[in-house]
Amino acid sequence: MENSIFMTIQGSTQGAITEGAFTPESVGNMYQNGHEDET
Repeated sequence: MENSIFMTIQGSTQGAITEGAFTPESVGNMYQNGHEDET
């Protein structure tokens, strides 16, 4: 059984590094709603 694990990377000066990293355009059919700013 597999588990999906998501994380957000926040830089001290850059801000949200993973912002917009997990969109339907970038990951295709692996996309899960609500995790757009996570990886």
